[in-house]
Amino acid sequence: ARDAQIYACVSVTERDGGSLYLSQLWFDPKGDLVGRHRKLRPTGPERYIYGDGDGSMMPVIESPIGNLGGLLCWEHLVPLTSAAMNSMNEQVHVGSWATYSFFKGGPFDAVRDFKARSGALKNSPLDIAPNEIMSRHYAMATQTFVVMSTGVLNEEGARILSEGIPASDIMVGGGGSRIIAPDGSVISPVLPHDEEGLVYADIPLEMVIYSKYMCDPAGHYGVPNVLSLNFNRVPARAVRMGDPDVRPAYLSFEQLQEAGKTDASGAPPR
Repeated sequence: ARDAQIYACVSVTERDGGSLYLSQLWFDPKGDLVGRHRKLRPTGPERYIYGDGDGSMMPVIESPIGNLGGLLCWEHLVPLTSAAMNSMNEQVHVGSWATYSFFKGGPFDAVRDFKARSGALKNSPLDIAPNEIMSRHYAMATQTFVVMSTGVLNEEGARILSEGIPASDIMVGGGGSRIIAPDGSVISPVLPHDEEGLVYADIPLEMVIYSKYMCDPAGHYGVPNVLSLNFNRVPARAVRMGDPDVRPAYLSFEQLQEAGKTDASGAPPR
């Protein structure tokens, strides 16, 4: 990031103490770590290995190229997660996806098997990859540009994974990276499903403004008198060491006043 003078969002397996987390790390053009997001809830069998994230690690980073944020994989399917990101005026979003291939018997195979056995919906094939559907929906629902970054499983990876497993159960490919505008349109080249590479696009941030004229769920198109979200951004630590920067969530307003933690209006300190 420092050498190229760019912002970079990198997906990693993060180790903290003795536990692992699925994370995005954000670096600025100085090469400094400026943000970190942990997947709030690992999906399916990921839960055997990875821990949960929390609301303190859901950054939206102000930058000269827009307000930057991101989510990992299945988080894009959770409306409340999208609403939380939308509330922070995210403009450029990195959607990090694992390869949409891998082993047969994945999350949608049960549905496909049911369709084959029952004859139900037999003329409605899943002709669009689900991660593309979710990415386009996220772009339109949050009025953001979505960088849909998707992993690829190549032949070498399939060979390594297929030890002790029938080779026919491994599916290569699963890519298809692209950049999606707030109206759901694709504004970059689309990588073939079995190729790694780079995609580029010019992102006119003004398009976000026009999209929000139509629908801004975090603003004029919200219905807070009917629906609202409790967004807890306090770090969820298993053990708290009495850190002075972490305010206990159970103190009343009166107790906070007595402790000098708020002014008379109830506004918390910056």
